[in-house]
Amino acid sequence: MTESERWLQESLALSPTEQRSLRERSQLEVPFSSFVPTKEYRRFVQVCEACRRYRYMVVCVGERGVGKTLAAREYAQWDVFEPLLSAHGVAFAAESPIPRTAFYTPRATATPKGIEQDLALLLWGLQMIAEHASTVAQETSAMPVVIRPDVVDVLIVDEVDGLSQASLEVLRDIFDRSRLGLVLLGRSGSAARLQKMAALASRVGVLHAFGALGKQDTRKLLEQQVQRLCLPMEDEAVEVFVQKTQGNFQMMYLVLCHLDYLLVRRGVFTVTKEVVEEAIDRLLTQRNVQRLRGTS
Repeated sequence: MTESERWLQESLALSPTEQRSLRERSQLEVPFSSFVPTKEYRRFVQVCEACRRYRYMVVCVGERGVGKTLAAREYAQWDVFEPLLSAHGVAFAAESPIPRTAFYTPRATATPKGIEQDLALLLWGLQMIAEHASTVAQETSAMPVVIRPDVVDVLIVDEVDGLSQASLEVLRDIFDRSRLGLVLLGRSGSAARLQKMAALASRVGVLHAFGALGKQDTRKLLEQQVQRLCLPMEDEAVEVFVQKTQGNFQMMYLVLCHLDYLLVRRGVFTVTKEVVEEAIDRLLTQRNVQRLRGTS
């Protein structure tokens, strides 16, 4: 039986109402819609908390796709605070926690002066959110709530690989003039470049390597995501997924998106080794590009 025939047979086993309900549910979420804490995330939190306490710089490096950005956004609660910040001003939620961590990704065209202005606006906006949250808390609590003028005490800057030396010096200058702990995120090769900048390197208290997921964590994460999709999965398919993705979050996400797409289009099916390999063969990788060249 071919994969298409198997998909058709299994999807026909569901009633039209069940299939429609399944499709509607699948359209509400995508893989990794909710954050999954991992061992690497917990290590990252420990490093950031030390940065907050001692107010030094941290350089966090890792290959693309291992989850550095996801971890930083989760730590900073950025899904809560980012919607409240815009170029037009600050919005105030009815209920909001007090922000203590700022997350910033420089634009591809950012200049040193632009980065300095962006960060000044970002920190000001978070301070306004904190003061609003304090006012709400005071109205609902008998105990006074005190907000420090420097309520944000950790700044995380993503994708520092693309920054010029002048832009990195701006970050170092902001670090020197403030009481912020500073976390710089980049690929593994960026550590060697930053080490050559003596003024910046001398302020780095921790060089942290953010690694890919181990095999056990990858299996656990895959199991959670497949259960969310309500798809049966063969053991051989699990092993292929673990072997091919090598704990890379981005690659896992793209493969799971393919499974979700098939679920929406064709209904419930069994995830086999061939299905996982087909999903991986669709990715823009060096191996797949070479394979296409060989067939052209």
